[in-house]
Amino acid sequence: MFKNLSIGARLALGFALVIVFIAALVIPLVITEFSSTIKQAQQRELQGLFESAQAEIRAEGRLAEAMSVAIAKIPDVGQAMAERNRERLAEMTQPIYPTLRDDFGARQFHFHLPPAVSFFRVHKPGKFGDDLSGFRKTVLATNNRQERVRGLERGVAGLGMRGISPISHQGEHQGSVEFGMSFGQPFFDKFKENYGVDIGLYLPADGAFEAFGSTLEQPGALGAEQLTSARNETTIWEHTIGETPTVTYAHTVADFSGNPIGVLAVTLDRSDYVARLADARNKVILVMAVAIAIAALIGLLITRSITRPLRYTVQAMDDISKGDGDLTQRLDESGRDEIADLSAAFNRFAGKMRDSIHEVANSTGQLSASAEELSQITADTNQGVQKQRQETEMVASAMNEMTSTVQDIAQNASGAADAAQNADEEAKDGQRVVDQTIDHVAALADEIEEAGTIIGNLETASEKISTVVDVIREIAEQTNLLALNAAIEAARAGEHGRGFAVVAEEVRSLASKTQASTQEIREMVESIQGGSKQAVGAMQSSQEHARKTADQAREAGQSLITITRAIETITDMNHQIASAAEEQGQVAEEINRNVSNINEAAAQTAEGGEQTSTASKELARLASQLQALVDQFRT
Repeated sequence: MFKNLSIGARLALGFALVIVFIAALVIPLVITEFSSTIKQAQQRELQGLFESAQAEIRAEGRLAEAMSVAIAKIPDVGQAMAERNRERLAEMTQPIYPTLRDDFGARQFHFHLPPAVSFFRVHKPGKFGDDLSGFRKTVLATNNRQERVRGLERGVAGLGMRGISPISHQGEHQGSVEFGMSFGQPFFDKFKENYGVDIGLYLPADGAFEAFGSTLEQPGALGAEQLTSARNETTIWEHTIGETPTVTYAHTVADFSGNPIGVLAVTLDRSDYVARLADARNKVILVMAVAIAIAALIGLLITRSITRPLRYTVQAMDDISKGDGDLTQRLDESGRDEIADLSAAFNRFAGKMRDSIHEVANSTGQLSASAEELSQITADTNQGVQKQRQETEMVASAMNEMTSTVQDIAQNASGAADAAQNADEEAKDGQRVVDQTIDHVAALADEIEEAGTIIGNLETASEKISTVVDVIREIAEQTNLLALNAAIEAARAGEHGRGFAVVAEEVRSLASKTQASTQEIREMVESIQGGSKQAVGAMQSSQEHARKTADQAREAGQSLITITRAIETITDMNHQIASAAEEQGQVAEEINRNVSNINEAAAQTAEGGEQTSTASKELARLASQLQALVDQFRT
């Protein structure tokens, strides 16, 4: 955007923008400070007025208290109260009441009996005897504590400022005397007359506020929201009544016991403050406008002092470019500002340009000769590159054949590795079969050994049976002998031994049968023992053959393990051969690609040589043109 503007216009615009920017910062800041100062002044004035209003209210209370104390200290008043002599009180007080009412604003002059019974109203003599304890807390407090009390309190006639003092006679408390001051609209009118501001007291009623007394023409102009807020804290707000700008200071007011009773608001006409603020704003704007005009004038003068030497510099540069190329021109370097530095830099530039033109003129001839020599060298290089390209093509063909052979080797090695892998798997299967055979043969040997053990046990049992049979046979022989002797003894006995002889015969017969049976058993046991011995021998022979078979099977398994390891070694070697062949194939392919790249580079070199030759010729032509251009400058 600024490229189309002259330096003078840029400087002038820059000065103007800076001044406007400063004004945009300063004017709001100054106005804000003025406004803050005015608000603080308003607040201080309102606070002082509010404190004055409170002081006026307290003064009314102190006056009421002072008058009550003065009456309570009169001895005759104490005696009349002790005697309950209403007529005596009237004689003493009614003559002075008009003066107290007219000159000091006393609206109520009242005597009470404890705790809070009306005894004599000076301002209304015909009314007495009524009980005030239900709503006159100040009277109760005075009579109960026998102390003076002053402050605001609601009564039958409304809110009023009370001053109450206890009355005693001969040391005995007799009652109290009260003065109620004129705290109504006259108080607020008098305050406005004295201080020149509006004032009002607002009491809460049915969720809103009503004016107890106010000097505003429209007491409802103050918002209920702000009055409600003022019951908790001091509230200050600006607003407009009619067309008059105003500001209100509001705070709560307490009764005699310190409890909030309403909100006292002081309203100030802030037209003067608004006028002062507007006047200050106008003056600031006027001053800033004058400052902008002065700054613009200064900027214009500074701009001219900068642009005039620049015009001279531009003129000199234009003369160098359009005329006969006079590099002997120089600018005025006097001064210590940036323009003098620019002139000195221009002069140094012109001098260096002159020296450079001299050097270029001297170097142009050498450049032309070097360009022709470079063209010849490029031609020789091109021939060498063509020869290199042919030889590279032959190498590339040989590398292609070698790559094909390496690929065949890699395939064959891979096939051998696969066959070895299959053989390895078959050997491992045979090894597993041999291991199973060894296990079966070993189990068979164990079973044969166990059968031999059983047959041995059978042989041992047979021998024990034979021993038992021998014992039975001997017992049978003894029994036979005993039976024979018994028969002989029976025969000797004659008729008496006949029955015993029969028994003995039967016993002998059984013994004979037992002998025959034991003989048969013995023969059978001997036969079993003979067969057992043959079976034990056969079992031992079979066990020995089984052990030899297991040993041979183990040797066969160990041989298969050796074969398997050898096959694994062969497989690994075949894989290594295949991997090496594949790597060699990759290397061969890489060499082939490199040779192809060399061939392409040679072609590009040849082409570049031709271009270099052409460029050398063009360089020679340009050197001649450069010489012609250099000759145009006057150095």
